[in-house]
Amino acid sequence: MWKGPREGKSSILTILDLRERNYRLAVVNGWLVWLGDTFLNPNIVLSGFAAKLGAPGALIGLLPALLQAGGMIPQAFLAPWVARLPRKIVLYRRVAALRLSGVVLMALSAFLFGQNPTLLLAGFLLGLLLNALFTGVSSLPFWEVVAKTTPPEKRAALFSARNLVGGLLAFLAGFLVREVLALPLPFPLPYALLFALGALAFGLGWYLFGLTDEPEEAPNEARLDLKAPLRRPEFRRYLRVRLLLGLAGMAEPFYAVYAVRVLGKREELGLYLALYALAFTLSNLLWARLAERGSKRVLLAGAFLGLLAPLLAMALPSGAFGLVFLLQGAYLAALGLATTTYLLNLAPPEERSASIGLANSISGLFAFSTVLGGYLSDRLGFPALFLLAALFYALALYAGRKLPEEG
Repeated sequence: MWKGPREGKSSILTILDLRERNYRLAVVNGWLVWLGDTFLNPNIVLSGFAAKLGAPGALIGLLPALLQAGGMIPQAFLAPWVARLPRKIVLYRRVAALRLSGVVLMALSAFLFGQNPTLLLAGFLLGLLLNALFTGVSSLPFWEVVAKTTPPEKRAALFSARNLVGGLLAFLAGFLVREVLALPLPFPLPYALLFALGALAFGLGWYLFGLTDEPEEAPNEARLDLKAPLRRPEFRRYLRVRLLLGLAGMAEPFYAVYAVRVLGKREELGLYLALYALAFTLSNLLWARLAERGSKRVLLAGAFLGLLAPLLAMALPSGAFGLVFLLQGAYLAALGLATTTYLLNLAPPEERSASIGLANSISGLFAFSTVLGGYLSDRLGFPALFLLAALFYALALYAGRKLPEEG
């Protein structure tokens, strides 16, 4: 059950309460991961990279799908094993270097294979896949450690603290991305520099979270029943909303592709990234406040804003297209915070591993909707893709209203 702070009012100082060591490590990890995600943003940087390579729409849609699905699908299969570990942080540490190897391979491919597009693309995709798969191995222990070391009333503040400063850093990094992409260097060297910066930020962030002092618990030898969460109607309703949001996400990487290929805004990707990060950061102050009264409200607000984004993308003049990324940052912040905290608070402790693993694995399958989005954009055009995404956001908004209230 979600019970946020009831005394006093939330503030930036409350969100940034870094007195506890584990809380501090989790927050700083979030800041660095934010930087890494900025340098390797799948919806803007990686999509722009693939568009520059001349990749077809379906392949461009595969890039964010690999990252999201690879990080989520393995969780149901790993959940029984992870549940038996007395300390989950040990597993997290072991896969950190493997995750980093994928990002390093992406950077090396861009540095070394610029004259060979086939090798460049192969190395890039292999590195992306390695990073995604090992992210899937580490994601479940990450959430377990967060749930064990952060009390329910501080979880929204934790994620808000990660997103608040992390988003500000990402906003500044967006201008750095713009400058790097404008360097007088042959393609793909500017992207190689971005991938290297991403590897540095990710590596340090993962190392710091690995220092978390997780309390040891007795190994859970009981058989993990992955069907147990499905017997609860509130979990099924939650899962339905997650799946509709996954389908609505088919358009997310194609706002940048639309800007590059239709509007000719290649040099503006860094600016769009900064606008995205700024909106994500500032909106988190609002979402954190709303989350104190329950994550459902934040989820509904995010779905509503998500519905507006594809409609605006078709209506705005090219000079105002940055508004789409402002909106995207706001609603993805809302949905990221709401779906995470709602799930953590929805799951009983004895079903936590099963609920997290099952929800994320099933939702991860629908991350491949971006591949469908790429196919639709090539076959039917961007307007058809954007209209279909708006429809799924509308359905998610309707289904979200039926979720039980927290409290």
